[in-house]
This record gives sequence, C-alpha cells and structure tokens, in this order.
Amino acid sequence: MAIISMTGYGKDEFKFHNALCSVEVRSVNNRFLEISCHLPKALSYLEFSLKEDVKKILARGSVNLTISLGDNDGASVPTGYSTETVEAYLKIAKDIKTKYGLSGEPTLEQVLSLPNVLVYNSEADQKEMEDLIHASLNRALQSLMQMREKEGLNLKKDLEARVYEMDKVLDEVRVLDPERIVEWKQKFEERLKALVGEAGLDPVRVTQEASVIADRLDINEEITRFKSHNKLFLSTLELGANQGKKLTFILQEMGREANTLATKCQSAKIAALAIRLKDSVETIREQTMNIE
Repeated sequence: MAIISMTGYGKDEFKFHNALCSVEVRSVNNRFLEISCHLPKALSYLEFSLKEDVKKILARGSVNLTISLGDNDGASVPTGYSTETVEAYLKIAKDIKTKYGLSGEPTLEQVLSLPNVLVYNSEADQKEMEDLIHASLNRALQSLMQMREKEGLNLKKDLEARVYEMDKVLDEVRVLDPERIVEWKQKFEERLKALVGEAGLDPVRVTQEASVIADRLDINEEITRFKSHNKLFLSTLELGANQGKKLTFILQEMGREANTLATKCQSAKIAALAIRLKDSVETIREQTMNIE
C-alpha cells in the first residue's frame, strides 16, 4: 500500500422521502485526527457514532463532515410531538410558579418553540435515516480515500525525485572535498608564514597541525550519514500508510547533517551546496506534513 496524503474530498448522496440528502467529507493535514461535524439539529445525537465511523478509516488529518437532509435539513415538516417532553416542561413551569409565587401561563407558541417538543420522523423513519446516513458516510469516506491515495502517489513521486537530487548534490560535495582540503592547507600555511615568517616554519610540524585540524573539519561522515538517511527515507516511502511521523523524524536528521556540513566545510562552493541541501530538506518537510 502506497503512502496516503491527508488532503482529500468525498461526497455521497441519497434520497429520503423524496428529499435529496448529501454527506460531504473534507480532510487536510494535521498532526492528529481531529473531526468537526456540521449536522442538522435533528441529527446532533449521531455525532459520536459518525466520528467513530471516520476513525475506522482515517488515522490522521483535520476532517470536516457535513450532512444535509434536503430542504431545510429535512426538518421542516414535523410529524408529531413528544408528549413526555411537553409534560416535563409544563410540570417544571408549574413548580417554578408555585415555589416563587410567579404569575402567568405558558402559551402554545412558547411550548412549540421549546427544544425537542416537535418530532419530525417516526421511530421507524429515524432508524431508516440513521442506516442511510451511516452507509452514505462510508461511501463518501471511500471516495475521499481514493483521492488521498491518488494524491499520495503523486506526492511519493515528487519526494523520490527530490531525494535523488539531494544524493546528486552530495556526490558533488564528495568530488569537491579533496580540493577543499588542499585549499585549506595552503591557506593555513600562508597564515602561519604571515605570523612567524618563512624561517620559523617546520614543514613536518605544519603538516601535523594541518592534519589534526583537517580531521576536525572532515565531512565524509556527514556525507555518508546523509546518504544513509536518504536511503531510509526512500525505503520508508515504500512501507505504505501511516509513515508521516517517521518521515518527519528522518528529515530532522537530514537537516542536522546539512547544518553540520555547512559549518565544517570551510569552502564557499560546498557551503553553497549545503544551502541547497537545507532548502531541499525544508521543501520535503513541507510536503511530508501532508502524509498520513
């Protein structure tokens, strides 16, 4: 299974009592899985179960779920009222009136405006609606996953090309490295001559000191480690889904090697290549943030 992008969109529609209803799911990148639901008031009680449906399919991302139930969210025509709810409201009103000595009576308009008084579907209709919504959400999620997988494939190709390019830059650094050492040794000798004069220089001593410092400035280890990180990054891309966090960690190590390379190289040419590497790592990091 290929890597999966966290960017995606899925939509499904169904009919309920001749009303066209729709379920839309959008997702963008996020460190964790965060789900926001925009539901008709009559379906607010389904929020938890709908989020559970999403969690079965998606592992990371900021997910936006929107459900529309036809005209006015399918709740414009009530089919009855809840006797239990009305009686509970009236009892509370009577108790408050008696306890605090208040006057007045609840009006019909006030009662009808209270939450959960009106019933819009029968129990059988409600069950049918719930089943239709869950099934529609599943189809929308499958559509979203297809888009995320397609985006992931394109993202994988782009990342592979960028990593291969960084490998080429590292090869250029390796070619320039011997030249860097020769140039540094010449500059080192020139500085010593300027300080102590030609007669005071011991060629053997100069070579020894230069070797010690050159060892400290050696960049072969950084090149080798960087190339190793490149291989690990490419192999991780082949592992499939849920590799975003691992790829981010590998990129952190690449960034460290690029910074060390720039610090130790003592060469304008290699420093310029190190900057290219750091830019590439940052670009890849931005792309990787969208991988699940």
